[in-house]
Amino acid sequence: MAEKLTIIKVSGKVIENPDALKVFVKALGQIKGKKLLIHSAAALGKTVASKLGITYKEINGRPVVDNDTLTMLSMVYGGLINKQLVALLQGRKINALGLTGADMGLITASQTDEGLGLTGGIKQVDTKALSALIDSGTVPVFAPFVHDGKSNILFTETDAMAATVAMSLALRYDVDLIYCFERNGVLLNVQDPDSVVPVLRRTQYKRLRDMAIINDWFVNKLDNAFSAIDHGVKSVTITCPQSLGDPKAGTRIG
Repeated sequence: MAEKLTIIKVSGKVIENPDALKVFVKALGQIKGKKLLIHSAAALGKTVASKLGITYKEINGRPVVDNDTLTMLSMVYGGLINKQLVALLQGRKINALGLTGADMGLITASQTDEGLGLTGGIKQVDTKALSALIDSGTVPVFAPFVHDGKSNILFTETDAMAATVAMSLALRYDVDLIYCFERNGVLLNVQDPDSVVPVLRRTQYKRLRDMAIINDWFVNKLDNAFSAIDHGVKSVTITCPQSLGDPKAGTRIG
């Protein structure tokens, strides 16, 4: 029987909220077994860009990455946020290692053609090397950067990164993928935090999307969640820090 691996993608709104981050780190420490973490930090990137005089543009909630923006995002995501998160985990006796996809050549990508600039879509995950880290007792903590194999760093979208890494590692582990963000799960009414859909099936998802109850950036998250299920990931859950690791909480993708 394959060993269990929990992959958690934590949103920028959790990372950038000190109280939510504290709850998240404590809950993460209580999840047993092997773990891997992928993080964002969107709002802080915008703030730092403004302070540095860098024009920050977005298309459908995703940054348009030119050279200056890539430099800033690397500093914020790959530097400050990544290392602060690693330090918090070490404080909980979780042996974490901050990484990007360029480290050890773990994640290669090709530049996407969506007007997003230096942004990459993942082509390959070195599951052998990544599994060796995981099996050593290390918790990899990924900032959202990859490389193209030609000496270039590329920014990548975190929901897709989490799904792709989960699908790749599902060949070696029983993978549970968790999208952890500021809401309790998929909500029928965003004004009502208790209107959580406990299990979201494809037919219901399509209906909610057609009714525009689910829209914008959340469609991307759910499309990636269903894709992960299609490609061997054992379970996908969408939840909040307070319920992280609780199998009865959040929304399970069916």
